[in-house]
Amino acid sequence: MLGESEGTTGDATIEEIGRRRTFTRTLSLAIVLFVVQQPMVDAVRDNADSVFACSIPGRLSLLVDGLFICAYVYAAYRAYKYVRFLKRPGWQGIAALGSWLVCLAAVLDIIEDLRLWDAFGAVSGVCPGMSTGWFTWVMRGVWAAGVLILAVCLFATSRYGQRKLFGNQPTPEVTFKRVQDQGPDAGRLVICCSGGGIRSASFCLGALQLLSERGFYDKASTVIGVSGGGYMAAPFHVLRRTCADPFSPGSPELSRLRRQTRYLLQGGRAMFRAALSVLFGLVVNLLLIGIVLRAIAWVLGWFLADQKVIVQGFAEIQVDWRPNGSWWYLALSVFLIAVSATMFVVEKVWDRWARMPDPVRRALTTVSGVTLLYGTPVAVLLLGVPGGLYLLGQLPGADPDQPSLPSALLALVDPTKQGVASFGALVVVLIGLGKTVWSGLAVESKEATGLRARLVAFARTKLAPWVGSAIIVVAAIIVLLRWTGGYAIDRSYQEDWSVAVVLAVVVIAIKMLTDANRTSLHSFYRERLSRAFLVTRKDNGAAVSLDYSLRLRYSEWARPTDGGPQLVIAGVANVADPDFVPSERDCVPFIFDAGRIGIVGDRSLPAGGRRETADYEREADVLKREVTVPAAMAISGAAVSPLTGRVNSRTRPVRLLLALLNARLGVWLPNPYWNNRAEPAFPEVHGIAAKVRRYVGSVIDKPGPYRLLREAIGSPSMYDRRIYVTDGGHYDNLGLVEALRREPAQVIVIDASNDPEDRFNALGEAIATARMDHGIRIDLDPAPMIRGGKDRADRAWAYGIATHPVKDGEDKPYRTEIFFLKAVMAGRLGWDLEQYAASHADFPRRSTGDQFYNEWDFEAYRDLGYVLADSLTTHHRVKARLEDLDADGNITQSQ
Repeated sequence: MLGESEGTTGDATIEEIGRRRTFTRTLSLAIVLFVVQQPMVDAVRDNADSVFACSIPGRLSLLVDGLFICAYVYAAYRAYKYVRFLKRPGWQGIAALGSWLVCLAAVLDIIEDLRLWDAFGAVSGVCPGMSTGWFTWVMRGVWAAGVLILAVCLFATSRYGQRKLFGNQPTPEVTFKRVQDQGPDAGRLVICCSGGGIRSASFCLGALQLLSERGFYDKASTVIGVSGGGYMAAPFHVLRRTCADPFSPGSPELSRLRRQTRYLLQGGRAMFRAALSVLFGLVVNLLLIGIVLRAIAWVLGWFLADQKVIVQGFAEIQVDWRPNGSWWYLALSVFLIAVSATMFVVEKVWDRWARMPDPVRRALTTVSGVTLLYGTPVAVLLLGVPGGLYLLGQLPGADPDQPSLPSALLALVDPTKQGVASFGALVVVLIGLGKTVWSGLAVESKEATGLRARLVAFARTKLAPWVGSAIIVVAAIIVLLRWTGGYAIDRSYQEDWSVAVVLAVVVIAIKMLTDANRTSLHSFYRERLSRAFLVTRKDNGAAVSLDYSLRLRYSEWARPTDGGPQLVIAGVANVADPDFVPSERDCVPFIFDAGRIGIVGDRSLPAGGRRETADYEREADVLKREVTVPAAMAISGAAVSPLTGRVNSRTRPVRLLLALLNARLGVWLPNPYWNNRAEPAFPEVHGIAAKVRRYVGSVIDKPGPYRLLREAIGSPSMYDRRIYVTDGGHYDNLGLVEALRREPAQVIVIDASNDPEDRFNALGEAIATARMDHGIRIDLDPAPMIRGGKDRADRAWAYGIATHPVKDGEDKPYRTEIFFLKAVMAGRLGWDLEQYAASHADFPRRSTGDQFYNEWDFEAYRDLGYVLADSLTTHHRVKARLEDLDADGNITQSQ
């Protein structure tokens, strides 16, 4: 159970718990598929005298058995990987033997299924049954031997088995101790570029230009980019590798950038590719949902008909909750829920009369949780579907003149013109709702005034999300009911085995041709960012985009060359474990660093969350495409996602809608806690055979459709093999917390967040987060930046001090100076900025939902960043403090 796992007691690593849970989930799936087969096997046995009567349940059982074979082979593989991970001497080879025996049994099982399939296709004679004689018994013997060997290995290598069999308890490998070493930027300057889309990119560009001109950029040791701030932090860093004055005034790359301010949809070709990207993911998502619903309807429809729960009446469906006067069906429907309730009652009664041992309590709680988990969908399917069919009253063969729902909804699964029109209308409605919802959510700081504005805001942010999700759920229910009804009362449905072939071909094609990352909008987003912002200056003076096929590996391109800062991009890993994150936070920082990449955070996180970046790049993708500079830019800016970290409370109602419509910019990456070794877990390989194995393994290991379900309705976990990484602003939109974690002497924060005026929400959240997660206390008062009743603020910057906790062996705390620069109207500005502000009431707080700027918009925000950064660095006290840095960026005076 989360919150009570071994991860919180220090008895197991995250990877150990995660591998065990992964195996347990796969084993549970195999058990469920085995149980689902049993009514079909019983039906074959009951109709042993007629091949005609037993052919449908027999062949349907073989189809389910095909899924069961895949599940138990996968479970055996994961059991072997778990034993191998534990590194108990001698047991790895035995576990490998067990897994190979299970694989051999799977091959024999497939051969048996093929032979039985032909036997069930006979037009006359007796039912062949579910056995092929001695061949079946050989297969079962091999399977049982493999399963027994794996079970023994799992027990013998477990902590309980080690203690009982060998009398030793392994030393825990996990630690929560904070490393007391010096920060990577100790004594240096760090620059932070905040999130905020193209608004922040423009503002940060102006500020970086000024800092570069004054020499502060080259003295910095690190530049941290968050979301839109990364749009410019990364290009500035990359271009500086080849030229000394990146994006300087009048430079060709700055002129080119002004032509790319509509970077997402720059030109007709980009619009076309964007539409295709959305449509591709939407089609794949609908196909996957349709396959799942069809499979459930096939099995459920046959079962309801076989049990005589559903029968075809003269004009409408008839539902008999007690077929043949027996209570058996109703008891079956609620059995698992009853077991869950019984375990709860037993726990309470036992606790009333005696002290219950913790192992017993955990066992009862586990049984209660598992039975509730599986009992709820069983009850919904066995009770809800028949009831829904009765209410629907519109099945194949029923009276078409008396529908109980609008015909447009009922036609969703009909291959007619009306069905196609209904399906198309449903998609259009959902897309419209999705656009409306996101437009409402993207208005971060607009306070509605007036009754009409408040009603519109309520409809967009509160009503529309639930309406969209409700439409999806209702449509899925109708499709499930229609298909289930067809399989229950129409034998032609049941005997159409070609459907199974089509479904299998579609599943294989989706697995072979794409994955959960490729169906998302990440690839399109990454390419657009790369082509718009990542440029190089040619010898002839032209500025052109870097070749998109060039792999800008983060381990190489984020490092500084010839001085200057390194590039750090901040994202978040979405996790919901109460073991590691507070309630409603739902994320931990995920940092792209040239040396070590991965999860960082407070002391509640165990050590081992970061990996060597080069090794991680090879694990994420054999072609090294997933962990690059443009990929990090896109991931850090993935604000449009079903999972959004700390802002999940706002987007939770629309998660299902965003996932279905493919509004997904986040990326599933390997969990850095897994495969974290002293030596590289994925070293460079040489030789054709080794490269082929690595390539095939990498392609097969890509995130599958199950990840889409986790995005839509699941709870992502730190224990999972893959984590969902999105916008860094979902944790700290300033990058200040990550900067302070690195313990620099000074931090310049360039903030273009769209906070409500005079509130500085992003700063307040960063101050509280630094104190909660790292014990760092920040003394910074933004009062001089508050406009209040004045025309504008006195200035656009504030000075503060961050005090770090005292380390072991030290007698005084370490302190960091903070220079906080905010995009606000302050002081006297140039006439062009004054005129632009007079014409644009929302300047400089234009909604992040609007990413389409023209040259005037871009220049206004760029120049504002330049002017305000100048006002900061020319102030005599700030100038004196920043000039304490020597040419190498080290502080020259004591704090």
